[in-house]
Amino acid sequence: MDLKRDFGLRLKELRNKKGITQYQLAEMVDIDPKHMSHIETGRSFPKADLIEKFANALKIDYTKLFKTEHLQPKGTLIKQINALLLKASDEELKNIYKIISSLLD
Repeated sequence: MDLKRDFGLRLKELRNKKGITQYQLAEMVDIDPKHMSHIETGRSFPKADLIEKFANALKIDYTKLFKTEHLQPKGTLIKQINALLLKASDEELKNIYKIISSLLD
């Protein structure tokens, strides 16, 4: 796990989800676009006040910027999903199957 890389990927993911360009977000939080690029590529890590500005600009709770579990390698994700599935009830498994089938069809 690489904190800087994962944070940058998550920030980019959330920014894209909101339809905001890298340049626009840099302007919104008052940083140089080059610094913005360095954060998203994991070459830099923002200080706490900048993390808060990102969250405010994206209109999210700052904790969402650290939700990076889904960025793990495929093998790790599969192991974690399997562990969760083993704990699921029969009814939960049916619902999970429906969701997965609809996503992959």
